[in-house]
Amino acid sequence: MSHYRSEYRATARAALAAHPRFADVTIFKIWPGSVDDATLPVLGVLTPQEPCEADTQKTTTRRTLMQVALRRAGGDEIEDMLDEDSALIEAIIIAALRRPDLRCVLEETSIVTNSQGYAFVGTLVMGFRLQSWRPVASL
Repeated sequence: MSHYRSEYRATARAALAAHPRFADVTIFKIWPGSVDDATLPVLGVLTPQEPCEADTQKTTTRRTLMQVALRRAGGDEIEDMLDEDSALIEAIIIAALRRPDLRCVLEETSIVTNSQGYAFVGTLVMGFRLQSWRPVASL
């Protein structure tokens, strides 16, 4: 049985890969530090943070931060493209992950653009908060 955070990432990657808009996107399991223009567009799903609070002596509330990052090349409309991507990603992730025992909400969206040569490259990062209730870890 895999770890629940692994399941979150795998579910998100599979849901995004299944949508036609992301058919030409390379989906990484690990986000690389840099990506050359020939590899774009790329997408990654990561879970870099998880605050944990004790509810009782036997249960905890976990608030996993799951980030979806998408980098694409384009012209001066790159921010508009990423806005469209963000609306779709939000709908896909919430539909794939939200259930009675798992709260899933979008907390933050950021877009950064820059020019590399004659093309513009934009990076979209969306932070989703996944809240679950788990037993306290034990041996």
